[in-house]
Amino acid sequence: MRLRAVLLALTMVLPAQAQVVLKTYYAEDLVKTPGLIEVSPGFTTVIDFWDTVDAAFSARRELLRLEGGGSRLLLSTGMMGTQAGAVPVKSGMTDLVVEVGGRTLLFTVRIGAGEYPRRYQILLKRTQGGTYAPLSQVPPAPTVSPAPAPALRPQTEPPTAQPPAVHFTTTVEAPSGEEGKVSVFFTLENRGSHPVSFAINDLQVLQEGKPLRFEMRRDPLKAVLNPGEGQSGVIVVHGARPGEILLRWRGVELGPGRSFLLERRLLGKTIEVQTEGR
Repeated sequence: MRLRAVLLALTMVLPAQAQVVLKTYYAEDLVKTPGLIEVSPGFTTVIDFWDTVDAAFSARRELLRLEGGGSRLLLSTGMMGTQAGAVPVKSGMTDLVVEVGGRTLLFTVRIGAGEYPRRYQILLKRTQGGTYAPLSQVPPAPTVSPAPAPALRPQTEPPTAQPPAVHFTTTVEAPSGEEGKVSVFFTLENRGSHPVSFAINDLQVLQEGKPLRFEMRRDPLKAVLNPGEGQSGVIVVHGARPGEILLRWRGVELGPGRSFLLERRLLGKTIEVQTEGR
């Protein structure tokens, strides 16, 4: 069975100084002893396997969101309802069982504080020294020593870079009735040379600085677009009033690990078409 699980990813824009932690596990260990995977609220954890992921399961799906394509899984925290609205889960622990290449791999996922994304690599055989540690021997959280202040030099790239050859089109349908429901039809096309991730939790819809509730449907049902791939869908916004709506969607160029921001100011009261890309 091909993995089709929908995952809500992160809500915060990735800081330029964020550290990516790489850890290697081996299938021969994971079939017997769970490996620890850590996920922080507001950040994505990437797991790269040696072969295509056939299925992934978790017993407590309210804590963990999964999204995948090919040999990659993207993990982020789930959302829990509060009086102020949905917020990311901040702590907890659950299991993760992944079917890859005819093997059943075991993981334990721990959700906790952190200020960086993480990347794990899963190899078939122990051909070189790795950093595998079972759950009972979890290493301490990494510490970051302050780096010396660099010499002053002109800034050549803004913190939020321009899209890496991503074609983005939006069409806005006027709200109907008193519900203030606005439909934003969109298309995305990756015209670059690296996969690009657009997770649902990376999308913000604001009006007068306040977040609006929304839901999304898209085809194909995945967040990672490989080079040359496209996607279309609709974002249904609830509770909007006539006036400007701000749509912000953070993308991540996988490989270089570069973040960028797609931003649109939509009127939300007339049909409007905007196209952007290169």
